[in-house]
Amino acid sequence: MPIYLDHNAGSPLRVEAAAAISRLLADAGGNPSSVHRAGQRSRRMLEAARAQVAAIVGAEPRRIVFTSGGTESNNLAIFGAITAASRRRKIISSEIEHSSILAPLAELERRGFEVVRIAPDSDGRIDPARVLAALDGETALVALGLANSEVGTIQDLAPLASGCSKAGALLHIDAAQAVGRIPVDVAALGCDLMTLSGHKLGAPAGVGALYVRDYARIAPIIFGGPHESGVRAGTPNQLSAVAFGAATEAAINAMREESERIGSLTMSLLNRLRETIPGLRLNGPLAGRLPNTLNLTFPGVLGESMLIALDLEGVEVSMGSACAAGAVEPSHVLRALGRSVAGARSSLRISLGWDNTADEIDAVEAIIPAVWRRVAAAEPLSEASAR
Repeated sequence: MPIYLDHNAGSPLRVEAAAAISRLLADAGGNPSSVHRAGQRSRRMLEAARAQVAAIVGAEPRRIVFTSGGTESNNLAIFGAITAASRRRKIISSEIEHSSILAPLAELERRGFEVVRIAPDSDGRIDPARVLAALDGETALVALGLANSEVGTIQDLAPLASGCSKAGALLHIDAAQAVGRIPVDVAALGCDLMTLSGHKLGAPAGVGALYVRDYARIAPIIFGGPHESGVRAGTPNQLSAVAFGAATEAAINAMREESERIGSLTMSLLNRLRETIPGLRLNGPLAGRLPNTLNLTFPGVLGESMLIALDLEGVEVSMGSACAAGAVEPSHVLRALGRSVAGARSSLRISLGWDNTADEIDAVEAIIPAVWRRVAAAEPLSEASAR
């Protein structure tokens, strides 16, 4: 069986989510907007799922809007906030955001909006003081990730809430990678909008949610019926929403134990790889990082070659980079952290999750160094090129 270590891309379906899907399929269900009994049964199941999702971030259920995933949630937050803000034409973000934030901001920039992208430090931290200094009366939105998907850096975003409020700007937090892995509370963060993603938690791909604070004004980007409190038209994907709710509840119940267990396995793997691979580099901070995430630069090899060789050995990881025109492009996150092009291309992301076992990590601790030695011997790169 393959050893799956790419949970930041998406976690396998939790058994609780699969059970919820089976129950809904057995019920057959109706449209949750219908007034007959089948429709109302579906409505109760949908609202129960909404309450389960809301609980993981300490929100009121009515503030949760179901979407097709984290990408739609980020687009709804960004374009919805900008449209509602009317005359304000400035957005503040960072250089290391997920593409579902970067691409909408690039589109707004093409339309003439001002986009301020704050640079991180060498560990991927965004200084809240620099964000606050960029705020002014023209700012409509501040959009930042709570935990970076590639290097796992956890941001200190709570200090931004008061400044955003005083400036009249909305604070949007992309918490897709953080929720279920670390405690997240919308009240403590003081955010107006928050993105959640189902498949990061063990729900099916294709479902997510946007938390919308009670007074936050955003305009819909999909038009039709008055679904989801008028924020997102279209009949919700009830099957996936119910599975999302079940996966979220399972994540809440297991979070403390899972976080400690996964964090211990991750550190064991890091320490073993440091002992057996001279010159191995951790990208991102040792502390203040998602407990499941390792982004590592492997000296003297291409990350793409390592990835393929590991896959052949049954270990599934990722590069955390985009593919274009048949070539693997260096990670924009690692480049923003000051890594060279060669260093970024020599890096892999390893992300553990709820289904990984100690036996799997014991096996990986032996497989990765052996694969690195074999790949390094086959295609040696200069040490200088990987810095």
